[in-house]
Amino acid sequence: MNGFEKRRKSKIEDILSAAYELFRKYGIDNVKITDIAKNAKVSKVSIYNFFGNKDELARQVIFSYMDKKAEEFIDYMKRDLSFKEKFELMYSKKMNSVDELTDGKTEGLADNDLLATPQVQLFLNQYAETKIKPIFIEFIEQGKREGEINNDIPTETILMYIQALHGLLSSSITMNQRIDLGKLYFYGFKGK
Repeated sequence: MNGFEKRRKSKIEDILSAAYELFRKYGIDNVKITDIAKNAKVSKVSIYNFFGNKDELARQVIFSYMDKKAEEFIDYMKRDLSFKEKFELMYSKKMNSVDELTDGKTEGLADNDLLATPQVQLFLNQYAETKIKPIFIEFIEQGKREGEINNDIPTETILMYIQALHGLLSSSITMNQRIDLGKLYFYGFKGK
């Protein structure tokens, strides 16, 4: 990578980082390109050249965030931990992700309109299918081996259940409903 490419990549990362922080704190609709440019120490023109518009920038922020979270998920799923330890870690990470998407005062990056767009849904579905699903299948199989998941339930049925819950999460629901569905997802009707 030559000097120009390094500077370009650095600018893009600075823009994504500044946009992430501002969107998280104030919500996407309340942030102007001028604010992002100021925080990233770049010109507005650079943002428009790299991303075209604020909607595309917001999508790229989500893609970047999800990519980072997926890599973290893959990393801890490959650790030498029991199913139960991985499960607790996964729940903890999921709840932390809620805090990373919003400061609690606004919808932040958990904006339903953004998450429900076809581009974001396509990205999430493709990513889940190619990167997450194979790791998750191994996780389910580990749970069966360790007696934490009923062996009588086929792995494909468990995946269907998980996909149904993910379908709910991609619909227009509030942050509190997302948290409640997360609890249901991880602990079922019975709870911990």
